[in-house]
Amino acid sequence: MTRKSKLLIIGLDAFDRGLARQWIDEGALPNLAAQMATGVTAGVRNPTGMESGSLWASFAYGCNPAVHGLFDGIRHLDPETYLYRPHRPDEIDFRPFWSRIDDSGGKSIVIDAVVPSETTANRGTRVIDWFAHAPAGGSATMKMRTHPPELKATIERDYGPDPLGGHMCDYHQPRSLEQVRWFTDALLHRVDRKRALTLDLMAREEWDFFMVTFMDAHCAGHHCWNVHDPSHEEHDPAVAAAIGDPLKTIYMAIDDAVGAIRRQAGADVTVMTYMSQGIGNGYTGLRLLDRVLARINGEMHEGRNSFVSGLRRVWRTVPLSIRHRLLPLHNAARNSFYREGFLPSPEKRLCFETNCNERTSGIRINLVGRDPHGIVRPGDEYEALCNRLIAELGEVRNDETGGPLVTEIVRTRDHHNGPKAETLPDLLVTWNREKPIRVVSSPAIGRLVHPHPTIRTGDHRPDALMMLNGPGFGHRTLNQDIDVIDLAPSLTALCGLSSAGFQGQALPALAPDE
Repeated sequence: MTRKSKLLIIGLDAFDRGLARQWIDEGALPNLAAQMATGVTAGVRNPTGMESGSLWASFAYGCNPAVHGLFDGIRHLDPETYLYRPHRPDEIDFRPFWSRIDDSGGKSIVIDAVVPSETTANRGTRVIDWFAHAPAGGSATMKMRTHPPELKATIERDYGPDPLGGHMCDYHQPRSLEQVRWFTDALLHRVDRKRALTLDLMAREEWDFFMVTFMDAHCAGHHCWNVHDPSHEEHDPAVAAAIGDPLKTIYMAIDDAVGAIRRQAGADVTVMTYMSQGIGNGYTGLRLLDRVLARINGEMHEGRNSFVSGLRRVWRTVPLSIRHRLLPLHNAARNSFYREGFLPSPEKRLCFETNCNERTSGIRINLVGRDPHGIVRPGDEYEALCNRLIAELGEVRNDETGGPLVTEIVRTRDHHNGPKAETLPDLLVTWNREKPIRVVSSPAIGRLVHPHPTIRTGDHRPDALMMLNGPGFGHRTLNQDIDVIDLAPSLTALCGLSSAGFQGQALPALAPDE
């Protein structure tokens, strides 16, 4: 392994580049401002329509969702049952690019990478599901794992437990002043503890590659956007006046951590700081789409619709702590109603909604020859159904605004091609997020009430940003966004290793000056 300097990656998950630039201009983020003023800055283009659930896999594996097959985080549609389940480790055909460093005789340290966990780390050090946003293994709570295994006890003893209790931020849903203050303090504590562990491991361990990901801006964006944004329907001026802007507070703490980590690393280390995606309001039609499709295709069992909707309303009145304990019962009931309730089972339908993220939903056509209970024949029949769905979804309006329900519908194959393209949705439907989506209508579907709008006040924008600093990198800003799949081969090349074997390409613009 030959390289000019070590490589440090600081991942800032869902750290919005627009907010970052705004607060850099205000002087609130001095460390990120210094990086932007002295190194290479470039926008990053995430996978179309599948940003949130596939971007980190695309970053780590250097290929798009049609190659690695991940588009809803760690879950996928089981082709035999038509239901979602977590990926098993043996179903992931790829290893992250930093495994090549260990294989070549180097040493990597990775804390909370947002990819399916590695089953082996060779010479490397791994911390998995410590202060993460969502569990890497698909469980209900995060259970920290480490390599070597004995590191877990050291972290628990010296740095303490997760102040969020190992739960996703969705578990807490802070809204009152007391809840938002507690939630913000918990996130600040996580930033401080991860910063401390990072500095300690950097100082006491030998390493060639180090990656740490801060996910606290992600959690704050989901559940404090309404405090940040005065135009949000759930904005409470009294809470905002009492606590300020939690997002800005978290961004400033992360900026301070970035500065400390860069200083610890030293001037001879190449550093990439990566803002993985953005954040904005969280209005969505997720889970409404399935009912719209059923109306369009005449598949809805209207007589049971009000009964199931009533059960949903009752469920949402149950306290969160009790809901989580009753989740197995809830899931069993949901699957029962879905299969023989107001919507028929997916295998009996022409098409159905598939999860991608809250900004964009997928539509899966039940295709003969691909799906085990296929109904729609390939060719003209498939194309006619796609065209009809695009046309009729384009006519659906948000009743509160009169505007269109969706801003864009694309054919997945026009953007993502590869050996696992058949596992992806056929169409990608991006929501109009200008205002809340509560009631929709069109000539084809009549009037529909959204059964369960999102519990999040903020959700993702697709834009990402990277900054590269270190020996050989002077100040410049790339005029065009780069593709996320080009980062893995480019960073591998920076480590002095071959960039062959990736779908993406090593970019000369991300190479140091000679």
